Amino acid sequence: MRTTTGLLLVGLGLTQQACKGCKDESMVKPVVDDPGPVHDVGSWLSMEVSPEERPAISYYDRTSGALGYALGTISSSGVTWVREEADGYPDSSGLDPGDYGRYSSLAFAADGTPWIVYQDTTNGTLKYARKADGGWSGGIADTGSGSSSDAGYWASLAIDGSGNPVAVHYDQGGQSLRITRWNGSAFTGAVIDEGGDYVPTDTAADTVPANVGEYAKIAVDGGTEYIAYYDRANGALKLAVGSGTSFDISVVDDGMSGDGVHSNVGQWPDIVVSGGDVYIAYHDATQKQLRIASGRPGSFDIEVVDTAPYTGSDTALFVEGSTPGVFYFDGVQNNQKLARKDGAVWSIDTVTGDTSARGYHNETVSIGGVRYSACYDYTTRAVWFSAVQ
Repeated sequence: MRTTTGLLLVGLGLTQQACKGCKDESMVKPVVDDPGPVHDVGSWLSMEVSPEERPAISYYDRTSGALGYALGTISSSGVTWVREEADGYPDSSGLDPGDYGRYSSLAFAADGTPWIVYQDTTNGTLKYARKADGGWSGGIADTGSGSSSDAGYWASLAIDGSGNPVAVHYDQGGQSLRITRWNGSAFTGAVIDEGGDYVPTDTAADTVPANVGEYAKIAVDGGTEYIAYYDRANGALKLAVGSGTSFDISVVDDGMSGDGVHSNVGQWPDIVVSGGDVYIAYHDATQKQLRIASGRPGSFDIEVVDTAPYTGSDTALFVEGSTPGVFYFDGVQNNQKLARKDGAVWSIDTVTGDTSARGYHNETVSIGGVRYSACYDYTTRAVWFSAVQ
């Protein structure tokens, strides 16, 4: 592993404008029009492109404690959204079924069916919802392996090489990383990584029990599944590569620098596999910075991309050609930022947040050659969505 520091134009004091004009404000509309002062929708959002080349978003409706879904239509005058109640909303009797929808993750199957996995916080399980024949239905995707069910955290969904939904999530009850896969009629779950204890070199310090799997993100390329996740006990970024229930597990970044100083790294990863190369953007919690790892399993280069304080969480990574870019959160200014690499140079722009606290739960897609970003606007308690040049 080689660690290098990315060249930051802002950090060097060179003239660089904030991303003026890089967002199309005509696209900025809440997923729920005029949500009002008491409505809170859009956190834990996930965004994908529908088969009709339309933006689709799943999200947590905090007001109702439910899972929402919205499908957008982009036109020359902006974007309009059709909102649907996927799960957890009161039925005709008015009964509240519980708290659903956190950690939502959306994917479209080859036949165009939208699938969503998310946490049932009331019962501590991972649930799934799918839309077929005009309506939403679903059930339990996994329960975890603890003495009592406490799973479904940091869920991430993809479509596997057989065309079936596959999801990973953190099982807090078992403090492990789990995978669950659709077999045509139901989901079947298994443990991928139970981690290992952290044993300090200082014999006076306490051993930290194994705890692994938070912030999990899955990507599928050519039938191979790549899962990036956080090892809390060891403060490291890990990667699992394989399929089915057979995975090779390695440490991408152990947080150690050349001078022997250890950083706690690996939170908020996002992963993209392009041309056989693996890119992972993630947070260094000790230095409060954004890092990106690029390479192949067993051989990664690590770059520090943004050294500004309290940056690098809520990452949304993309790769265009062989050029990576990442949206992420600036915790000091409450802004959404964008880092793009051009050759050996990283440029850093502020995308949005001047008038509102934006940049939470970032997501990005490309439609018709145009890149769009979405995030949760903490001020208005709605989804912010815009084209980004």
